[in-house]
Amino acid sequence: MPHRRLISKLEAYGVHGHLLSWIKSFLTGRKQRVVIDGLESIWKAVISGVPQGSVLGPILFLIYINDIVDNLRCTAYLFADDMKLFNGITKDADMARLQADICAVDEWTDHWLLKLNAQKCKVMTVSRCNKHRPAGTSYHLPAGGSNHQLQMVSEEKDLGVVIDSNLQFDNHILGKVKTANRMLGLIKRCFKNLDIDSFLLLYKALVRSHLEYAQTVWSPFKVKSVEALEGVQRRATKILPGFGNLSYKERLQRLKLPTLVYRRARGDMIEVYKILHGYYDPEAAPCLQQRIYSSTRGHTRKLYQQQSHLNCRKCSFSVRVAGRWNKLPDQVVNAPSVPSFENRLDKHWACQEFLYDFKAQLP
Repeated sequence: MPHRRLISKLEAYGVHGHLLSWIKSFLTGRKQRVVIDGLESIWKAVISGVPQGSVLGPILFLIYINDIVDNLRCTAYLFADDMKLFNGITKDADMARLQADICAVDEWTDHWLLKLNAQKCKVMTVSRCNKHRPAGTSYHLPAGGSNHQLQMVSEEKDLGVVIDSNLQFDNHILGKVKTANRMLGLIKRCFKNLDIDSFLLLYKALVRSHLEYAQTVWSPFKVKSVEALEGVQRRATKILPGFGNLSYKERLQRLKLPTLVYRRARGDMIEVYKILHGYYDPEAAPCLQQRIYSSTRGHTRKLYQQQSHLNCRKCSFSVRVAGRWNKLPDQVVNAPSVPSFENRLDKHWACQEFLYDFKAQLP
């Protein structure tokens, strides 16, 4: 980010006076050099970029790129230095619209001296089949006249989640299981005599965290995937002395450790609560359609139950949560805060069979 252009944008957004002078002082007048094995390069003035590790740096970067989406016709999402363009493709005009937006983004980055890495720009078609991707379909990045053709991929890692073209998440789950098993092996090698408290602390922090990151997005619906994830916890609970001869359910009950199936369902309900109570930006949160209030039974925040015959759609977040959420009592869904909702939900689900028996929820 060239400092002069960044400052011009700040002025355009209405930043003036002492605040603008303070930001100028923060950015300008800096120098840097490289030292390798005692050999020093000459000092060079820093005329672009923001200091890493600062609070102001990310804010200035977001201000700098904020208008990149202003003239786009497709859906665009920005997160830090990552951008995604989406468009439903049913005809040639849709592909042309997406290509035009790609060119517009490239033109913006060229004008504001924030060049794209063409090798990292990729295209993925999300569909059950390839009927919407005719032979020869491709997209390109002008990139200063080089006309770089974007690579077509079937999966891509995005913010820590491997997204595949059919939204099955098989490779993501497989990768998380492998990572969790490696961490479990590390615990077994480094800690020979674990007590229950130490085990729970290590397991929750180093193993289970990998199995639950962003689980709302990739929550499994295949039996083999559910069993693969649960298998990590099953093996982990055998580490403790005297637990090897107990059944998996008995081990969980003694440790007061719920199944991963239960944890995913609980996480879904917490997310629904946050969405319906306005904890998230409605422009970014999933759309949950609420039913018109009925005084017959249940609470006043029931969701419309969408119907689908496809597992991928039926098990997506906005569809799978409706039935379970609608069965919750009024005092749970109308809890005054997230911690209160969690406590009330735990009490209400205390006798649920899948709390310690994950097979109770298998299709």
